[in-house]
Order: sequence, then structure tokens, then C-alpha cells
Amino acid sequence: MNMDPLNVKVQQKLKELESLQQIRDLTKHLNVSLEEFAGQIELLGEEAGCIETVTQNWMRIIRAVSLASNSLSNYKEEDYETDRPMTERLVRCKIDESQKIITKN
Repeated sequence: MNMDPLNVKVQQKLKELESLQQIRDLTKHLNVSLEEFAGQIELLGEEAGCIETVTQNWMRIIRAVSLASNSLSNYKEEDYETDRPMTERLVRCKIDESQKIITKN
């Protein structure tokens, strides 16, 4: 079965077309995957900013607790005998005579 040169050329072009269509489909799939990946990277960047904020807040909290606990070093041994000293208050609230917090209405 001998094919004429024109049929051979057509068959070659059809195979080439199939290959190009596969490349096009794979390129589309790669493009979609890269767009999804870019979205995930963007989300990670936003989440990293949130993590940074939380970490900074914790550093402030730790610093405040450290400062409050350092206030205990100012007490003498006699202070511990009369009453147990407390650390500095981290949050100051007004209280009434019955030790209840006064809220603003």
C-alpha cells in the first residue's frame, strides 16, 4: 500500500496538528494551575501579615508581663511576711468599696 506524497504530507500535518492541540491543552492547564498557585501565594502573603501582627502583639504582652513581674523585685523580705506582694496591675480599673469594677454607663 503505497501512499502518494500528498497523503503522506497530509498525515504528517495531521500528526503535527494533534501535537499542537495537545500542547495548547497542556498550556491552558498549566496557565490555570499557575493562576491558582498565584492566588495561593497571595493568600499566604496576607496570612503572613496576620501572623506578623499576632506575633508583635504577643511580644508586647510578654514585655508587659515581664515589666509587671519585675516590680516584685522592689519588695523587701518583710513585705512578704506581712502580706503577699502582688505584681503591678496590667489593666487598671476603678473599683468601688466592695471591690467591684465600676463600669461607665
